Amino acid sequence: MADEMPHNNGSGDAEEQRPNGPNGGADEGDAWGSHESSAPRPSAKMPVDRNAPYYNMNHKKRGMAIIFNHEHFDIHSLKSRSGTNVDSDNLSRVLKGLGFQVSVMNNLKSADVNRYIQQTAEMDHSDFDCLLIAVLTHGEMGLLYAKDTHYKPDNLWYYFTADKCPTLAGKPKLFFIQACQGDKLDGGVTLKNRTETDGSSSAVYRIPIFADILIVYSTVPGYYSWRNTTRGSWFMQALCDELRYSGTERDILTLLTFVSQRVALDFESNTPDTPCMHQQKQVPCITSMLTRLLVFGNKK
Repeated sequence: MADEMPHNNGSGDAEEQRPNGPNGGADEGDAWGSHESSAPRPSAKMPVDRNAPYYNMNHKKRGMAIIFNHEHFDIHSLKSRSGTNVDSDNLSRVLKGLGFQVSVMNNLKSADVNRYIQQTAEMDHSDFDCLLIAVLTHGEMGLLYAKDTHYKPDNLWYYFTADKCPTLAGKPKLFFIQACQGDKLDGGVTLKNRTETDGSSSAVYRIPIFADILIVYSTVPGYYSWRNTTRGSWFMQALCDELRYSGTERDILTLLTFVSQRVALDFESNTPDTPCMHQQKQVPCITSMLTRLLVFGNKK
């Protein structure tokens, strides 16, 4: 599509296009077609100064942490997830140590997962720093499994956007998903040495409704996610270790970088009886809409 030319007003002079964007010029969207009408703009209490570099983690309480732990399924094609209770117990202990109010929900059906999430979103989170939801289950590309059927991952955060859950507006909402995102395998690449011999504040401001959400998958889209039947999943082992040792000190994205490092370097599948699955690798996938640094700190 060609750039629009200035409109001629009949006197031979082109009318000025007044700038309305923050850097001058007109703001346009990179999309075709009509747009949904904008809903009335809701308002919410400001939890932190407009330009504050860190989230406010000094509310009365840390917040709710919900773990949806799925071991058994009514779907015949899905095996029981041995080792998931190790993950659930490990994560629960670590989150309690960080001050979270932890609820573990075992083997819920899809409707019950959705109902629990909706009820949680309708609660008053005014005294909470943040929200954390973890899902431990089977999955495939774009789908997660409850006990009875699958659902889309967006269901987890749909009710927690700033317009739907105003008492969490401007606060971090964290989602950790331990599940396959497909059946592809990552054989990794061996790296060798380069040489043969080398061993300002504002009273009012607006935010996007999807701001302050962090979504972390145990693996990248399309790929397998590994779980040890005795020690738990690779991702949850690494996440719990990092939260336990650095959870009060490092900002969450730095911490998750080291989670990815642990998963990528410290783990490799051990299935010599199934050669195509043997010595496979994995790396988590992080999608961040956070707008500030998140450091849990010590909760009094």
